[in-house]
Amino acid sequence: MADFTEGLDRLLSFMETHNGQRTAICAYSVLATVILLLYPGTAAALVFGIPYLFFVPGFALVRLVFWRNTSLEAKFVLSLGLSILVVILLGLILVLTPIGLNSDTTRASMILFSLGVVALEVFVWPASRWDEKEEGLKERIIDEKPFKIDKVVAAMLGTALVVSAISLGLIITAEYPSTTYYAMTDESGSADIETTYVVGGNITLVIEMHNGEDGARLFSLQAYGVDNVTTFDERWFNVTLDEGETTNVTMTFDLNTTGVFRIVFYLHIQEEGREPYVYSENPVQLWVQVIEE
Repeated sequence: MADFTEGLDRLLSFMETHNGQRTAICAYSVLATVILLLYPGTAAALVFGIPYLFFVPGFALVRLVFWRNTSLEAKFVLSLGLSILVVILLGLILVLTPIGLNSDTTRASMILFSLGVVALEVFVWPASRWDEKEEGLKERIIDEKPFKIDKVVAAMLGTALVVSAISLGLIITAEYPSTTYYAMTDESGSADIETTYVVGGNITLVIEMHNGEDGARLFSLQAYGVDNVTTFDERWFNVTLDEGETTNVTMTFDLNTTGVFRIVFYLHIQEEGREPYVYSENPVQLWVQVIEE
């Protein structure tokens, strides 16, 4: 029992040092990320995820910026307020970039932010720069005079709430980037498609279509060949895809005439109750040369 008490005292003493707190932030960030990755939606994810979201990133920022002349109570309150602000801003950045906001990008952004702030505090702007120097190698965190919480903490929390409200509004009203796509391969699934064929043969192409919109959509694939300015062999394929659904369309074109031809694919998307629109003005297309044997 005495050994346990002594070990606990040593651990608590280490946690009072700068290196102890840096280690705790990094270790907890890694542990929480692993728990959230392996056990999403469980009680363990909730227990580790709440402090991870609402304390750890803010505490890392407090150590970087607000460590001097800040009481223990103020540091705690600032950590909570800044964590909320960080979570909102990270979510806003993910929503407004092609990266997108999902569970994987959220976990990645949280751990990168926390570890990045710790690295910045260690190598660029260490909190220990305010400490009184003592003999020996052990760092200690000095007792600091508390300042008026009503001026600093209230100002920080007020700013955090205002920015959070604005950011939350932008997230709610933002147009999420679409992950809809359509792509062409040959019948074996390769994007390296042969472009020279012998007259009398045919070419088989596969078009993969994915619905990345926010609901079911009617996907209409228009395909045709072009010989200089003449359009021929036009065909359509229509399918309704639910959100996140993917389908493949296989089309075969006969090559009965020598020359250089262009096979063109346009994708039209229609939401129920609205007019269809062309997904992209730049079609998926392939130039084909047909030669004599």
